[in-house]
Amino acid sequence: MTFLQPFILLALPLIGLPILIHLVNQNRHRTVHWGATMFLIQARRMARGMARLRYWLIMLARMLAMAGLIFAVSRPMAGGWLGVTAGGSPETTLILLDRSLSMETHHRQTRLSKRQTALNKLSELIDNIGGNTQLVLFDSAGSEHLTIQSASDLPDLPQAGPTATTADLPDLLRRASEYINANQTGRTDVWICSDLQKSDWDPSGGRWESVRRQLSRHEGVRIYLLAYPQEPRSNLAVRASGVHRRVTSEGVELLMDLKITRTGDTSQPVDVPIGIVIDGARSTLSVSMAGSDFSRNGHAIPIDQESVAGWGRIELPDDDNPADNIFRFVYAEPPARQTVVVSDTPAVAEYQRLAAGTSSDRSQMAEAMVIAADAVDSIDWDHTSMIIWHAGLPFGSTALQLQEFVESGRTILFFPPDGPSDNALFGCSWGDWQTADQPVKAGRWRTESDLLANARSGAPLPVGDLDFSSWRSLTTEQGSVLASLDGGAPLLVRAWSDHGAVWFCTSTPSDQHSTMIDNGIVFYVMIQRALARGTAALGNAQQVDSGTLPIDVVTSWAPLDDLSRHVLVSSRSHQAGLYRDEDVRFALNRPVSEDSPLVVGDEVLASLFDGLDFMRLDDTAGSTQSLASEVWRIFLMFMILALLAEALLCVPERRVVSTESAAISGFADRERTTESVGAAS
Repeated sequence: MTFLQPFILLALPLIGLPILIHLVNQNRHRTVHWGATMFLIQARRMARGMARLRYWLIMLARMLAMAGLIFAVSRPMAGGWLGVTAGGSPETTLILLDRSLSMETHHRQTRLSKRQTALNKLSELIDNIGGNTQLVLFDSAGSEHLTIQSASDLPDLPQAGPTATTADLPDLLRRASEYINANQTGRTDVWICSDLQKSDWDPSGGRWESVRRQLSRHEGVRIYLLAYPQEPRSNLAVRASGVHRRVTSEGVELLMDLKITRTGDTSQPVDVPIGIVIDGARSTLSVSMAGSDFSRNGHAIPIDQESVAGWGRIELPDDDNPADNIFRFVYAEPPARQTVVVSDTPAVAEYQRLAAGTSSDRSQMAEAMVIAADAVDSIDWDHTSMIIWHAGLPFGSTALQLQEFVESGRTILFFPPDGPSDNALFGCSWGDWQTADQPVKAGRWRTESDLLANARSGAPLPVGDLDFSSWRSLTTEQGSVLASLDGGAPLLVRAWSDHGAVWFCTSTPSDQHSTMIDNGIVFYVMIQRALARGTAALGNAQQVDSGTLPIDVVTSWAPLDDLSRHVLVSSRSHQAGLYRDEDVRFALNRPVSEDSPLVVGDEVLASLFDGLDFMRLDDTAGSTQSLASEVWRIFLMFMILALLAEALLCVPERRVVSTESAAISGFADRERTTESVGAAS
């Protein structure tokens, strides 16, 4: 509990005023002993116990009434959760806002999303008890923090609006910790607003220990988590993949794989009307969906023969989260999938070349070539989709070329070299080889997204069937662990990068190291998914995850449909849309990880903030309960009740005094009468 007028509490010593008045009144009259009234005094002593108890209750009621008045005037604040407002207003308040697409799940009646509900409540709380706190916003879609003058502006800020992106909570906390350290913020409250989506929190990544260590160094920092972990009651999300144009004997058609996921009550089958818009022409496909997901691979839609390139949308009806009801796509002549394998180990390189050069789609060409580590200059950087690097980590100009390659949206998959490798690249460096006496299996891996995600049918990849006898230790600064071996050693790590993707696999497909070739499904799928990601950055039709492109890149693009024309230019990189830049068409969509309903468990969350001053507050979208509100009316009512109790206690006391006074007065009259008679005699 806190107080908006805390200086009024200086009047709390006035609670003792009734005691002071009692002591003053007790010394106003001089006691005169009168023998004739001794029997009355003895009679009063017999009832003194109850009278004294009543007297002290009256005194207590008066003191409580005085305390209630003082607390009511000081305007106390209390929250729906005990302890939110404890300690008064901080010097600095940092808001870490999760603006990922899953935060747009809303309440059906109020239409308020999780994000809007959190902003409204924080705005009200800070307006009430913030005082002169400095308010700073860190949002998941932006790289810069924003200082806010008034908390009431928070819900309407463009930097706090909805996006079609994912969130990186460890990075948000890292940025907040660096701000606290650089600005010496003093007493600081850190508010995290998130729905606890597991892919956004990355609890198994290697960054949490560093973040926790940084925050523990700052004194006076309290962390509040305003959490919205509830799953939508009824929500559908649609996604299309593998969209490409195909010429048949009957004409030209557009092929795609459709997938619909369903959260909430999945016990009853539902009929889902799917709207399909291609170059402005609309059609409807009705499907019956039972369970939590629906897939239709190779769905063909006839198009005009002249339509060599174009755009389209897949649309679902409105539900609890309309932000994931539309998926955009573009199509054009597909580019060749070109892979370069850099290796000095011919046997292993051949496995990698075969996996990359064998396309999973016959309509798409795939090429792969092997070069030695000293022949990197021969790479055609402009047309290469992916590089598989199985050699020592490079340095100098070669390292810069690889970084530029990734920045352009392409991908690199690193495998550990047999020989020494002392360099670091993309925040990672190889350590020593580790050998197990008995083969080790993969302990856990991420199934919701990335290279080892479940298949389109929902079935998991057989990663657990692989055996690893040797692997190389890996040191990473900001990498995200996608798979780990029994015992905790990383198996597959995705390194940080702005646009493209970089993975490090700590073992190789060699028979001496693993069974990745004997059980080749996982190895082949992993290579093909990395290749598809790199190819998406080439050609005249590119699928891009929202939030991966800088703002200055998309400002000159021309919208392709009406929905994209309504998106602010400054928000294009963070919103879904269809655009064109000369001959290249772009479809910006939410990342695939945003379709995962998995959330961070309570025990895992507690371990992430272990040792920190941390409090979790659970809320729901559309909730009207305030985080903190004024409760002076309660104290005022408390004062009134205390005064009523005092009045009731005083009634019998006055009757006793009146009776005793009458008795004493009557006795005195009899004494005076006796004396008068005696004198007359």
